[in-house]
Amino acid sequence: MKHARQHTISIVHNKVPNRIRFLVPMIKHKQAFAGLLKQSLLKDPGGKGIYHAEPNVTTGTILIKYHPALHTEAEIVELVRTIAQKITDGKIEISEKHKNPRIGKMLPGAFFTRELLVSIGGNVIAGLILAAVIAR
Repeated sequence: MKHARQHTISIVHNKVPNRIRFLVPMIKHKQAFAGLLKQSLLKDPGGKGIYHAEPNVTTGTILIKYHPALHTEAEIVELVRTIAQKITDGKIEISEKHKNPRIGKMLPGAFFTRELLVSIGGNVIAGLILAAVIAR
């Protein structure tokens, strides 16, 4: 059964050099697993050449970008399968950050209520100051 779960991970696209998109069913609609897989791939000693990991929980895929001098495509495939298996088997612990992906992240609506208002307010004040300086 252990190998059956591993084989569900497959390559969706690998035509662009040093870039592979994998189908990883265990992360579909599971933000905690997706975040854990991403962090594990980027921090794993065997994955030193991986410089980008971007999971998509809607499609259940993860995009990996890696340095070809440090890894072959086969090594990346094996690493993704190994780490996904460890997560499935509970050998990699899910932290509070992975359980609640909103920790440390601003809610989407917050941009329009806080940052946008600060930016607009700052620009208006700067404009008024500039107008006062020019008017002198």
